[in-house]
Amino acid sequence: MRIDSFAFTALAALAVAGCSHPAQTATATPAGAASTARIATPWDGDLKALARAKSVQNVIDRQAARQRQQIDAESH
Repeated sequence: MRIDSFAFTALAALAVAGCSHPAQTATATPAGAASTARIATPWDGDLKALARAKSVQNVIDRQAARQRQQIDAESH
């Protein structure tokens, strides 16, 4: 019984140690320079599509506003 609890504890410790990330080492960047590199994400394509859709909607809204102004100018 005591061996089982020891084995379980040892296996649990090994599992936790195996899943942990190693300590990160310092990079070779100068002390004052901040990294501006952007990491790609799985959502980049969606964000790009969303930005394009917003841009298209803005163009449509501007065209609709111009058309409304023309209709108002003709009706008065």
